Amino acid sequence: MTARRHISTRERVAIFAAAGGACHICGDTIDGTREVWDVEHVVPLAQGGDDHGENLRPAHKACHAGKTARDAGDTARAKRLEAKHLGAKAPARATIPGSKRSPWKKKLDGTLVRR
Repeated sequence: MTARRHISTRERVAIFAAAGGACHICGDTIDGTREVWDVEHVVPLAQGGDDHGENLRPAHKACHAGKTARDAGDTARAKRLEAKHLGAKAPARATIPGSKRSPWKKKLDGTLVRR
């Protein structure tokens, strides 16, 4: 993951003009004088996105917040799957006798039998 950098006013104006003043998430026009907007990463930095050029687009503050929340869930899932794929995930703790993951089954009378 790369570090975030400051986006200057000149860059913000260029990003807004390149998008034609439209929110890239909902497609509605952003009224720059009355509406608050953010510069949004199309591909999040945590997922390998770039911090320059075509990866930066304008978005309404509310649209950006919603997309960021969805991206956070996707990023967390991707990291879990990567750790599992690499074998870096910590081994599971011992199972509780009688639970679904246990090789033992607890009967109603309290006795344990092999599944």
